[in-house]
Amino acid sequence: MLMCNKLALGALAALVTMGPVAVSADDAPPYASATEAYRQGATALKSDMPATAVPALEYAAKRGVLGAQVKLARAYASGHDLPKDDAKAFSYFQQIADQQADVSPRSPIAKYAAEAFVALGQYYLDGVPDMSLSSNPSYAAHLFRHAGSYFGNAEAQYRLARLYLNGDGVEKNLGLAVNWLATAAKKQHPASQATLGEILWRGEDVRQRRARGLALIMLAHENAVSSGKEPEWINQLYQEAFGKSDNATRKDADALLPELGGVKSAAAPAAKAKPEVAAKPEIAVMPAETPAAPPAEVMPLTKPGAPPAAPIGLSIGFGAAPAESGLKP
Repeated sequence: MLMCNKLALGALAALVTMGPVAVSADDAPPYASATEAYRQGATALKSDMPATAVPALEYAAKRGVLGAQVKLARAYASGHDLPKDDAKAFSYFQQIADQQADVSPRSPIAKYAAEAFVALGQYYLDGVPDMSLSSNPSYAAHLFRHAGSYFGNAEAQYRLARLYLNGDGVEKNLGLAVNWLATAAKKQHPASQATLGEILWRGEDVRQRRARGLALIMLAHENAVSSGKEPEWINQLYQEAFGKSDNATRKDADALLPELGGVKSAAAPAAKAKPEVAAKPEIAVMPAETPAAPPAEVMPLTKPGAPPAAPIGLSIGFGAAPAESGLKP
């Protein structure tokens, strides 16, 4: 009995001498919380430390932290902060869409949900070879429609309009295309303004409205330049339309800018053109106010606070938001 007591005391002394007993990684979480993991990951990503950033952001993303999901989705999609990986970007955008599909359009996080639907729509339009995702334009239209009608996202409205213009995934319909372009253009979306302006300025398949078309093209040019990211096609369209318009048309276009919610008179390159009689201003194509509801053929898939009428093909759990999903990037 004395020997047993000595052995027990010896073992206890050895433990004290050795210090704390090591705890396995499975017993203790690597981060204090998902929110803390997000903060550490975001800081590391900003400091160009991807080896530290990715595990932390992945930990937070798996636990529903919206900010982590958005940062990873954007980083993998753009290839700026992390190596470009469309399959991973798709996965994170899908998580966001699943969890936030029916969040109120007035919520501060609605813009991230809309961004996810737009990104997923483009992936379905183009296909993702790395994950054997074939192009599916009709499903892309479905995703753009949800982002455009329910969330009112201008980029989604523009991309849906392009599908209607080309008959890609949907039946070709110039009227619906113009409706969506007009709705997005009212939000000062440059590509929508330029596309709608070109349709009216050229007058192909629609009644020609040169002054209104030029005004929209001028707005598109100014808004794109102001953003610092003007696509070359908008600049070329602006140069062509302004150069081929006479002074009377330019004057009418200038007069329309305030009605279209636009900028002051655009700076223009010098151009020679044959004089022509100024056209009488046409009836507005764009609504005076943003419509309260989208065009009749495209109603929201979901209502605020209610589950979607039918799943749109994303992962199980569509519409369910985890507790920490509200943390914004």
